[in-house]
Amino acid sequence: MGNSMVIGGTAVYVPEERLTVESLADQGLLSPNEAASLLGRGMASVPCEKELPSPDMLDLTLHALLNRFEVDPERVRYVVMPYLYYSFPYTKDVLGSLRRKYSFRQAVCFSLRDQLCSGYLMGMYAAGKLLEAAEDEASVVLLTVEKCLLPGQRYGGGVLITGDACAASLLGKRFGGDRVLAVRSVTDIRTLQQGKLKNRADDVPNYFYFVNLAKVIRRTLADAGLDFGDLKVAIPNNITQETWQQLAVLLKISPELFYTEGPSVSGHLNTCDLPVNYARLALEGKLRPGDYYAMISLGNGGVIGCAVCQKGNDPPVLARRP
Repeated sequence: MGNSMVIGGTAVYVPEERLTVESLADQGLLSPNEAASLLGRGMASVPCEKELPSPDMLDLTLHALLNRFEVDPERVRYVVMPYLYYSFPYTKDVLGSLRRKYSFRQAVCFSLRDQLCSGYLMGMYAAGKLLEAAEDEASVVLLTVEKCLLPGQRYGGGVLITGDACAASLLGKRFGGDRVLAVRSVTDIRTLQQGKLKNRADDVPNYFYFVNLAKVIRRTLADAGLDFGDLKVAIPNNITQETWQQLAVLLKISPELFYTEGPSVSGHLNTCDLPVNYARLALEGKLRPGDYYAMISLGNGGVIGCAVCQKGNDPPVLARRP
């Protein structure tokens, strides 16, 4: 899908406190073999938010975004929030509270759930569709949070553990910022792991797992009028490094194109993987104005997302607790 959408700004919140693999093993949540496997993959700890509940994390991150990037609250037409169910065991109206606090009087607020790792790009895709039918000055706030409430929710066997984080992006047509050249979001049940459906075992994914992912990436690049050689980096969600190595073989490209340090730095952040990885690369100077980059996500359940963008001048913002 061709797109004139722009990412006008991004803010991320990554807690400074860390939860270690050793502490999870001490609690009996990881076996010695699982702990050794994680440490062997370079995943020794993940960010952990012990004080702020998820609504406060959203508030903190949204405040940082709006404090740094100018936006007329009357022009915010939609607030879109991808999330995982366990982050919100509340009876309060989370989106309604943010809408009132930040005077988004003209905004329709809604959530997207059960897209897992692909929630952020599903939200971006939805925002693009909504902006196509909106006036040129309209904008969309994309909010997402990952917050584990119970230790068992961090469990990923000997492959991954989940951390906490929050992200907010401002999307529109009239902003300066990162141009979104194309974005796709596809759900295809053939991407499901067939073995897991039968016996809940993490079997090797069937062939469609990679074929569908490769198709979406190629088609998104074609929509953007680019090729792999034009990309500075491909930013994937934080799953196993082997996934991206195998995909690189299928695509016949160098695996070096994929940024795969995310899991060792911040663990698995589900819907927050992509904005947090993007912010890290931009703030470290590894993604510069004018560079083309892709964001790629593969969610368990067959949801695939890809966005191809061009970096603008404004750096992302790191939200911090007062």
